Amino acid sequence: MTVSALLAGVAFAGLISAAIETPQSAEAYLHAHLSAAGENLDINWNPTTFDLPEQDRSKIARIVTAAENSHSKDDLQKVLTGQALTVALNNVCFVEDTNCILPVRVNRNLSIVDMHTDFRVINVQEKSLRIDLGANPKEADVELIGLAEETRILRFYQTQSGWTKNLSEIIETKVPSFSERKDNFAQNFGKDLTGLNYYPASASWADFWKEFPVSDIEADLEKAQALNINSLRIFLTHDYFDNIDTREEGLTKLKTFLDLCESKGIKVLVTLFYLRPNYTLSNWAADTNHVDVILSHISSHEAILGVDLKNQPDLDFENWGHGTVEAWLTVMARHIQIKYPNLAVTTGWSRAENAVRLKDVFDVITYHEYENPKNFEGRLVSIIAASNGKPVMITELGSTVWHPPFVRRLGEAAQAKRLANQLEQAGPASGVFVWTLHDFDHVGKEVVGPLPWRQAQQKHFGLLREDDSFRPAAEILKAFGERSANERAKATINNFQSTQTSTF
Repeated sequence: MTVSALLAGVAFAGLISAAIETPQSAEAYLHAHLSAAGENLDINWNPTTFDLPEQDRSKIARIVTAAENSHSKDDLQKVLTGQALTVALNNVCFVEDTNCILPVRVNRNLSIVDMHTDFRVINVQEKSLRIDLGANPKEADVELIGLAEETRILRFYQTQSGWTKNLSEIIETKVPSFSERKDNFAQNFGKDLTGLNYYPASASWADFWKEFPVSDIEADLEKAQALNINSLRIFLTHDYFDNIDTREEGLTKLKTFLDLCESKGIKVLVTLFYLRPNYTLSNWAADTNHVDVILSHISSHEAILGVDLKNQPDLDFENWGHGTVEAWLTVMARHIQIKYPNLAVTTGWSRAENAVRLKDVFDVITYHEYENPKNFEGRLVSIIAASNGKPVMITELGSTVWHPPFVRRLGEAAQAKRLANQLEQAGPASGVFVWTLHDFDHVGKEVVGPLPWRQAQQKHFGLLREDDSFRPAAEILKAFGERSANERAKATINNFQSTQTSTF
């Protein structure tokens, strides 16, 4: 009986250990917790010599962005901006049982180019990024057909019932080219990035930017340097940075954080749209505006390594469809590449099998590694071979010390063994980012769900103990970073010597 009970206990512990070996995604539960963002009329009016009252500008902007009642394929070809994708599919594509086109415009800039002397007739020039989405009613999904920078003239008449539009003429369509970007970032991602995914121990997830414990952050950067860390991946909580009441405060804190990292020689990969699994069509204009609000403040900062659009977007495939998610990612990436051409753009796929999705769009290929370490290098090498010469980074890997039999010493040993196994195979990568520096006192249900064992597991991924002493895994990462530093030094010496030889 005793032997049977022990064997049963070991088997049960093995099942639990296997179940919690892979950390639950931070975004797996968010669809049940977050509401959709509201429609946002993001239009910029350029200065002109014509003085039109602000209330009239606002009314015209609403007309430009308002959805048209599209109940036929011909009407759908005109303008759909402001209307949710699901409504469009139900009203048009599903009815006709055929493929159709959903044109969407973002980055709208308006200017008055002509106005009648009685102020009743005006011609408005609109510059925008036009996105053409193809809808397949049989799959209830979309695909990105193309995008173009478009200029058109809109004519408005003022009547007793208000402004009305009766003319729309496209005068220029320019398809942007991104082919020259391919080799722009190879030097910045030269197989020497040893990184961490970072939150302070006292302010994890959404609390990071609300609390922003500067003294803790400064101390953590010292600890990171002691581990030979030269890069961090951080997460900008969407609600905090998009809220007009906290946005400026958030940007100030972000600038402070980047300044601190720059002083330590640490580069930062900034993850946007964190904790927001929403791809509603009517929000796309607001999303590009959100990107501009952040990047206009930090795009030229010396500490910026690049932009990670969204953490693990492939986890949203089931709820939103592959096509919708990938179209959104492409539009956001292209928007950044047009307006901020010196910024590298990526997204952190949750699994290696999805890593080369949109490989022709992103400047850097990044993915997360929580699978069996046995095939780690094989997955990495195959991704590099398929990446068209672009840098490949693993932006999350690591393991918890909280698993059966719940003996801390054994858990730390298992954590170190797994990390050593992974890093021994990580040589071909341009960089690796371990999850994470600290254990956490609090992990919210909105992040990992209500199960207490999931929360306990997520609390204990840290490389440091509560007393800030190094766990064995920390020593392994430190040695890995030191080897990378030595390789960088050798490369610098070799480059110098080759330069001297060519000079003389």
